Amino acid sequence: MSQPDRPTDDEAEAEPGPLDSFESILGEDPNFGSFVLTVGIVTCVFIAAFQFTLPSPVSHLLTAGVLLVTVLTAIIASALETLGYFDPDRGTATTQTAEQTDTRPAKPWVVGNRQAAPLPPLLNFDAELRGFAELYDGDLPEQFDSFIEDYRRLKISRKNRTTIASDLRADLNPISVLFEDGSEGDELYQQISDKLFRYIKSDTLDSVSVRSVTFYDTDDTEATVSDLQGQVSRAEFVVENEGEETSVEVAVEFYDGTGTRIGSQTCPVGTIKPAAVREVSADVLVPADATRATTSLKLTGPA
Repeated sequence: MSQPDRPTDDEAEAEPGPLDSFESILGEDPNFGSFVLTVGIVTCVFIAAFQFTLPSPVSHLLTAGVLLVTVLTAIIASALETLGYFDPDRGTATTQTAEQTDTRPAKPWVVGNRQAAPLPPLLNFDAELRGFAELYDGDLPEQFDSFIEDYRRLKISRKNRTTIASDLRADLNPISVLFEDGSEGDELYQQISDKLFRYIKSDTLDSVSVRSVTFYDTDDTEATVSDLQGQVSRAEFVVENEGEETSVEVAVEFYDGTGTRIGSQTCPVGTIKPAAVREVSADVLVPADATRATTSLKLTGPA
């Protein structure tokens, strides 16, 4: 039986928060002043519409209702301000001089939570970019601009990722000349280049792996294949996906002492998301002459 995928950092970042609906009105970085101004304008529009278009006492009753809603909204806004929603960095910011202030974001490769789509590990370069930023004290040179622009495009796109990955490989060319062979920067560059190459050249199954299968007897005690000959055993294994979302199944294949395959049973896994690690267990019948077992993956269809 498949267990729910364990959430990864990337997936956690991509999940929208309960307050993200405010961003549709106030933008990605709302502040208390813009919230109050918006509420005030809406209140005035409604009061004017009621007073000039409706007779008394209907206009007075509706105006009172609008004012009540405004008061409740002000209370909610005050609560959000107290919780730091309008200023999430309050209390952690340090005093900076004009010379220390940089108009560019400290991590230009980061996109908003509501925009981000889960990245497979082979396309996640956040750690490498943090390493580059540390080498340059947070001020990356212009040779990184094209790479970061395409990387942000990759993060918000669920389609054409192979094409964008090819663009990223081209974007690495001006970066590669910045570092000497064997330097820390060159190692980070090589890591990104290797991951991009693996992603572009691999097919779907190359990015999915199965960790060694473990068998248990009827007493839930770990046992070898030889100990379980002719018995129904519980097989447990872990499936990890470093690529895009896909649907797979695992085949457990049994071999005798001569290396001849004498049986195979299929264990469904289902759809597995990028960067997900799923624990799977299934009951299998171990052939009477089996001495060892291996696993293989098969695609079961599009995700």
